[in-house]
Amino acid sequence: MRARGRVIEIEIDHRRVTYADFVKLVSELGGRVLFKDGFWPFARYRVALPKRRVRELLKILESEEALRSEGVARTGGS
Repeated sequence: MRARGRVIEIEIDHRRVTYADFVKLVSELGGRVLFKDGFWPFARYRVALPKRRVRELLKILESEEALRSEGVARTGGS
C-alpha cells in the first residue's frame, strides 16, 4: 500500500483531544491514520494527508493544545 500525499508523525495529548475526535478530524481533512504507537495520555501517530491539508491539521491541533511537541517529528512521502 502506498500512501498518497504527505505522511507525518505527530504525538497527541488525548487529555485534550479524544481518539475518536482525532480520527474524525483526520478523515474530514481527507487523510487516514496509518499507525498508532502508545497509550493514554500520549500517543504517537503516523498519518497520511493530502499535502495541502497538513498545515491545517497542525493549526487545529495547536489551537486545541493537543500537540505534545513543537510541530512535526518527521515528514515523508512525495
